[in-house]
Amino acid sequence: MTEHLKYGGSELYVHLSLLFNAMLKHAFVPEEFAYGIIIPLLKDKHGDSSKIDMYRGITLSPAVSTLFEHVLIELYEDQLGSDHLQFGFKFGFSCAVGSVIRF
Repeated sequence: MTEHLKYGGSELYVHLSLLFNAMLKHAFVPEEFAYGIIIPLLKDKHGDSSKIDMYRGITLSPAVSTLFEHVLIELYEDQLGSDHLQFGFKFGFSCAVGSVIRF
């Protein structure tokens, strides 16, 4: 859990640093870092909860893999990009309903 990472202390931070550096050096990420639990969230609590389109899925990922993702972004942000059609979870953009994208 996130609290374990937050309050784990300096010994945990040393071990995480050693782990992350080894992962980067050997270009290897444990398979478990790719696992997550997908849960459905109701979009509108006043809507019809029996309809599948009233839900959106979110993925709960292990806290350590999420922390590693943040480390990677911090280290390589200038080398990362996304498709020009990607709007969600992107600074300065939104995926507002009613937006029109022309091809």
